[in-house]
Amino acid sequence: MRQDSRYLIWLVVVFAVYFAAGKLGLALATVHPSASAFWPPTGIAIAALLLLGPRAWPAVFVGAFAVNVTTAGSIASSAGIAAGNTLEALAAAYLVRRFANGRHAFLHPGTTGRFAAAAAAACVVSATIGVSTLTLTGFADAAAFGPIWLTWWLGDVSGALVLAPLLVLAFTPVPQLRGRGNAPELIAMISVSAAVAVIVLTPLSPVAAINEPVGYLLFPLLVWPAIRFGPRAAAGMAAGIAALAALGATQGAGPWARGDPNETLLLLQAFNAVAMLTSLVLATLVLERQRAEESLRQVEERLRRAEEGKVAARDEFLQIAAHELRTPITALSAAVQLLLRDTAGGAPSAQTLRRTVELIGAQAARLETLVERLLDTVRIQAGRMELDIAEADLVELCAQVAREAQALTTRHEITVLAPQPVRAPVDALRIEQVLRNLVDNAVKFSPGGRVEIAVSLAGRRAEIAVRDRGPGIPPELRERVFERFYQARPEEGRRGLGLGLHVSRHIVQLHGGEITAEQPPGGGTRIVVRLPVAPPLESASPPAVAVGAAGR
Repeated sequence: MRQDSRYLIWLVVVFAVYFAAGKLGLALATVHPSASAFWPPTGIAIAALLLLGPRAWPAVFVGAFAVNVTTAGSIASSAGIAAGNTLEALAAAYLVRRFANGRHAFLHPGTTGRFAAAAAAACVVSATIGVSTLTLTGFADAAAFGPIWLTWWLGDVSGALVLAPLLVLAFTPVPQLRGRGNAPELIAMISVSAAVAVIVLTPLSPVAAINEPVGYLLFPLLVWPAIRFGPRAAAGMAAGIAALAALGATQGAGPWARGDPNETLLLLQAFNAVAMLTSLVLATLVLERQRAEESLRQVEERLRRAEEGKVAARDEFLQIAAHELRTPITALSAAVQLLLRDTAGGAPSAQTLRRTVELIGAQAARLETLVERLLDTVRIQAGRMELDIAEADLVELCAQVAREAQALTTRHEITVLAPQPVRAPVDALRIEQVLRNLVDNAVKFSPGGRVEIAVSLAGRRAEIAVRDRGPGIPPELRERVFERFYQARPEEGRRGLGLGLHVSRHIVQLHGGEITAEQPPGGGTRIVVRLPVAPPLESASPPAVAVGAAGR
């Protein structure tokens, strides 16, 4: 209810302002009592419908009817003219909303131009209906249709272009100019502009009184606010100059004063419209440049941060890689030195030789794995990782990985659970690489107990789930563990390149699958790989395959 009351008050305000402006416009009518070359109500009506919405049209209709019925003409002619003025405002508001960004039309150069085109087109409606109404009701001679129509149309267009931007910008948020002018500069601008406008436009100046063609002196006054204060100040300056120009022209002063009052008003309104459009377009160009500079600055900032991130990632990667590669290299060097020392005094014992060779083999394998992960990362970044797809038995792949992993741990029992055979078109070596990484992580991040590899079918997808009994992964980190260089729990002293899960995810995605981290009931971590499969084979379900510590 309160909102409706406020809206009704605004409608009353629109009616009152429209009526007063209409009286002023018709007071300057020359070619016909109902056709003025200066018609500010058009700008008021368009601004009202843009700011308040189309339902504000009754205020425009009643205002236009009241202006005409109390000036000249009959109720019928006044109603026809009011209908034309209302349809004009509705058409202009619709076109501006549809093609010129509505009430934000004066914040971009392109939409400012489209507003001018929309206003000029809509004003044809009022001029045509209004003059036709006067002709049909006998208040205008049909032979004078052309001159009356042109005066009417130009008066409406100038009113739309001069007043609508000023009113819309007054009630629309406008971006502030960076490095804009301050209060002293604003005072100086208004003072200088007022002085020059008085000299050029008003009877107070001998220059204006003799109608010298010095109107071009006004354009620097339009440039100043456009560049330093933005569209709102630019529209205000243009409207102020238009008011002084109208005051002077009605008294025979200024560059546009002619012997014919109607010609004077037409020239004056043409200048006012051009001045407003020029000032607004320049102001919006300044805004556009500021927006472009801000966008460029943001892009440069993003590029700078991205470059810093790349440098940081590269440094971190090199640091981690150097550390991880140094460990097996140091172990290899120590093993060789031990072997050399033992052979210096004669042939080493078989036990010493076996232990040393096993150490060398283990560290060489670790070094090979690290180098392969580094190469995989390079292949991923370059988009050169390729797959050799062939149908494979996923259960057998899992069993093979489980047997090899079980041979390296006595604290864990690694079990494969597969209720039925599962075959899928995969690159067996790459999927084996994924499985080794998942099982290695399960062993590394759990203190002991059972590690399960469950293989099953879920519709048209195969699921391989590797579960441990470790501390689990917090929900906020379950996606991050697949990021490049991300290390789970580095505070616990477990080092690594942080590439295993990243490479695994890429391999799975190349197969058209997905990999996710979950926390199953009972704790621990479960990494689930889902891969598309061929049509399942019809066969009896074999028992679960289990590979445990006791069966090594």
